[in-house]
Amino acid sequence: MAAESRRWAGRLPDERVRRTNGALELARLDRELLDGIAGLDPVTQRRISVWAAQRACAAAGLIARDWVSAALEALERSEPLPFANLADAFRLLQADSHLSGTTVTSYDGRHERVSQQHMALPALWSAAAEDPLAAAVESLFHAIVTVGINYRSLLSEVREAFPELAEPDKR
Repeated sequence: MAAESRRWAGRLPDERVRRTNGALELARLDRELLDGIAGLDPVTQRRISVWAAQRACAAAGLIARDWVSAALEALERSEPLPFANLADAFRLLQADSHLSGTTVTSYDGRHERVSQQHMALPALWSAAAEDPLAAAVESLFHAIVTVGINYRSLLSEVREAFPELAEPDKR
């Protein structure tokens, strides 16, 4: 139990959070932010997921692509994405001949030249998850991966965009 608590930055979150993709890594990067997101209402969690997908797509230079804007608009309206699965989204990315790829160093500094475009698409897909908590945490994690080594600025931006996530000592 102590080892598991250490993995989660000192304290275990509830089971729902522990089962969420990206939650463990977000806890390692910013446990207070993870706890803040977990404590929000589902409507705000959904808004965070859309924000994170938009931010990831903007960082990756995808926001102006028609198929990406259609997906972001669908997320904003809580409608199904215009592609059936993530593989379809990757096929659209591959077929987009007007797109120039950009790379960053991974958020943990372990990998150079991580494709921002390929990392942003899972943020779109995750934002559409049925569970608002999973959508918020997973899409934010994918946005972190998309922006790479400068992820701390993204974490500041999400707190600015959603003041209810302010660190406890700043509330």
